[in-house]
Formats: sequence, structure tokens, C-alpha cells
Amino acid sequence: MAYLLLFTGKGGVGKSTISAASAVHHASQGLRTLLVSSDPAHSTDDVLGIPIKSKATRVSETIPLWAKNLNAEELAGDFFTKLQTLMESSFGTLPGFDSSMLSDLSNFPGMDEAFAMEEVERLCSSADYDLIVFDTAPTGHTLKALSAPDYLNTFLLKVLRMKAKIENLKGFFLKKGDTSKLVDLLEDLITRIERLKSLLRDPNYVSINLVSIATEAGYGECYRTVRYLDGMGIPIQQIVVNHIIPNFGEEVWESADNNPAAALIKCEYDIQQPYLARYKTLTSSQDIRLVGMTRLPFEPRSSRLSEVALTLWGERGLRFQITPSLESKENALILHIPRMGGIKWSKNNWSYSFKDNKFQIPLERPEGKIKRRRKGDSVVLTWGD
Repeated sequence: MAYLLLFTGKGGVGKSTISAASAVHHASQGLRTLLVSSDPAHSTDDVLGIPIKSKATRVSETIPLWAKNLNAEELAGDFFTKLQTLMESSFGTLPGFDSSMLSDLSNFPGMDEAFAMEEVERLCSSADYDLIVFDTAPTGHTLKALSAPDYLNTFLLKVLRMKAKIENLKGFFLKKGDTSKLVDLLEDLITRIERLKSLLRDPNYVSINLVSIATEAGYGECYRTVRYLDGMGIPIQQIVVNHIIPNFGEEVWESADNNPAAALIKCEYDIQQPYLARYKTLTSSQDIRLVGMTRLPFEPRSSRLSEVALTLWGERGLRFQITPSLESKENALILHIPRMGGIKWSKNNWSYSFKDNKFQIPLERPEGKIKRRRKGDSVVLTWGD
């Protein structure tokens, strides 16, 4: 079972760079790491310096790092195609059928991101990786995705009302099971998104981090996000303030009167200081770890991400304690499963399912009978003598 390290923030604050550097850091520690992006700008490709597709791509041969882009619109499109088929078969011949209901739902802001986040939740249930690093779309999409169940419930209520009208129409022929399939489809999606929100509320296995910058717009969006997630009971572990101008000292600042370059940097430094003070106040009041990243003298991409990772995850940097999902021993395998209660095992004990998703343990199955026992949040599989 994979841990989840999630980064969100306003567009253009360096979220993709921070996410990629974090993935490089953990993969360098030997953790099987998957970097996932749902950002439609595909910034991950630019940061890593290689094309990333919808299927997991091995990024490096020296460290266990993979990356994939989630096409949120495509994921949502598949769902709405199925939904449209069921809507038409259930209500298409009903006088006064309002087809705009479907378009209203598909155009709901954040709906596509909801499907991307649901796919990440599925990846976290797999033993293929130890860590999922999720680079989300800009904050607004992410927050709207988390509110999707409320909108879906409203839409479902409309469907149920239409169903009641149909049942009251004498002589109206409704295909058996069509409406129930439609209701089941909507209820299943609501359940899956609520399941994701439940996962995000568990700080033992999920770290939610905001990436921001020291400006009025950056702080304002960060503050609103903190308040919004706090209201949903979803804790934020850390805030990264990016692109900070370091204090170059009195000698440099005193030269600003005669040095236009120093004057420009000093001006930006002075502008950032009150916002940095506000970040400190906010994180102190919310018990959130504050991490600062100074502006870099190089382009933070490709092979230089490891340099970013050293600062980002250094002594004063980010924190996240992770246990590898698989631990191999002689004639034994320990599988760490954070959400043990939702797991169902197959008869051969080498595959399992979590809710509706089935997974295979990503190691060659040994010969002979496998014995299984539970140990805390782990399952110990043994075989042989």
C-alpha cells in the first residue's frame, strides 16, 4: 500500500518542481516512487525533461522512480459517456426530459479533477509503489473536486425525482433496471470520492502540502485553502513558500544606492518580508510546518532536481515518515497495509482487493502453500519449510 504525498497551490508557484524534486528525493532513498500529475499544462514533462504519458514511465535507471500524467478530462469523459447512455435509456422517451441536466453535471468545475484524484486513491491501494507523489491541478480545481459529492447528491436527487414521475405515468414503458443502474453509477462515484476524502484526513499515511509564494495573491490563496480544508476536516501538514529572496547582508544592501541590480533585488526582498511574516503567523496558529525555498541560481529541472531535493528535504525542510510497502525476507514477505480493514484476500494469498479494485503483489509468486497472519498494520506471508 502506497503512502500519498500531495502538493497543491496556485498556478505558477513552482508546484511541479517541488513535486518532482520530492519524488527524486524519496526514490533516491530506495522507495519505489510514482510521480503523478493531473495538471493540464503537463509541467511534469518540462521539469523532468522527458515526455510523460498516461502509462507509468520509468524516469531513471539508477533510482526506482516512475511518472505518469493523468488525463482528467478523458477519465471524466468515459464516465459521462456511460452516464449519458443510461440517462437516455432511462428517460429519453419521457415527455419533458431535460437533457441539460447532463451538460450541467459535466461542466461542473472540478469534476474532471475529481476523477483524477479518484485514480490516485486507487493507486494508493496498490502494492506497486511505496509512495505516490501527486502534483495536482491548480488549487481551485482541487478544492472544487472535493466538493463534487455535494453537487452529485443534488444531481442524484433530480434523477430520483424524475424516476418517481416516470413510475406515476400510466402506460409508460421503462426498461427494467435502467434507472437503478443509473442511480447505482452515481452513488458509486459519490462513495469513491467520499472514500478519497476519508483517506486525505489520515495524516499517518497522507501528507498534504501547499506550495505558495510571498505575494498578496499567493498568500491570499494559501490562506483561503487552509481555511477551506480545515472546514472539511482535512489537515495540511506543511506549506512551502517558494522563490524567496535570501538576505545577502548589509554590504550588498548598502550598495543598492549605486548598483541597479542590487537595488532591484533589495526591492523584491523588502516586498516579501511582510508576507513571510504573515505565513509564519498562519502556520503557527494552525500547527503547520513552514518551509522556505530560496530562489535558485539555476533552472530547477532534469538532473538538477537532486540539488533542489537536498534543500527541500534537508534539516529544515519537509518531513514525511514512510514505511516501504513490501519487505522481503527468506521464505517470507511483509506487506504493509495502512487501511487493513478494507482488504480482502484471494484464495492463493498472492493477490488482494480493496473495495472494487483488485491488485496483484508485484513479486513472483513462490511455490507451495502460503500462510498468512496479521501483524499490526501489516500482513506476513510465509511459505516453504
